[in-house]
Amino acid sequence: VFGLWGTALSFTIGSDQLPEATSEKPIQVIAHRGASADFPENTRSSTLAAVASGATVIEIDLRTTRDGHLVVLHDALLDRTTTGRGPVGEKTLAEIRQFDAGSWFDPRFRDQKVIALEEVYALCRGKLNVLLDLKETGVDYDRNVAARVRAGGDARRTIIGVRSVAQAKRFRELLPQSRQLGLIARPAEIEAFAGAGVAMIRLWPRWLEDTGLIERVRKAGCGLHLNGKLGTTEEVVPLLRYRPDSLSSDDPAQLVKTLKQLGRKVRQPGRAPGRR
Repeated sequence: VFGLWGTALSFTIGSDQLPEATSEKPIQVIAHRGASADFPENTRSSTLAAVASGATVIEIDLRTTRDGHLVVLHDALLDRTTTGRGPVGEKTLAEIRQFDAGSWFDPRFRDQKVIALEEVYALCRGKLNVLLDLKETGVDYDRNVAARVRAGGDARRTIIGVRSVAQAKRFRELLPQSRQLGLIARPAEIEAFAGAGVAMIRLWPRWLEDTGLIERVRKAGCGLHLNGKLGTTEEVVPLLRYRPDSLSSDDPAQLVKTLKQLGRKVRQPGRAPGRR
């Protein structure tokens, strides 16, 4: 996902370009895969750093093990972020826990293991909302996610990152207390996802040349989420021009710091912005 999520943007920011402090509504800050700029993504260490960052939400990716557990891994293969090899779905949770999930990032994190969804809830309860990026599809997967949210999490403090209209409608039935972020694949899907009841729409920065997309999101009654990576002034100021309700970053502490320097408030954990 975020790296400016598929686009390369550069900006020169002068003092005359900085937004003035405003009384605009607070911005939701999403810690992308935890504090993944400084810690191995989707691990206990990046989760704890996200909790300490001042962010509103932690975003995690969910994959299913062979024995039906939901583990926090972005890729379908274990190869990139662990010492394991092959598809996640071919290993049990116990087998996956044997792998080192931190050395790929830095040898000092060799103690990090792949964590399960329940562990994220335990670490974040009462501190951060949880955004679930659903990396698989199908009725069985969606039902498994919903069951584990009900069992170990708080549906009211959970945001479901849905990737299809069918999935959005399904989760409207499975977890009616949870809000949804529409992870649309193309701008043409804005209205369809809105019609399915999502609270917020994610737009890629590379799409923003079409300024009419912002109006379409607003007209559909949805909040606007934009992706970032560094959380720096140079990155954030241009994004604020679009009046987002939510921003993400691999360095959530830096994003929180930048927003405060720009006179913007950070939304506190609770119900996600967007229509009720």
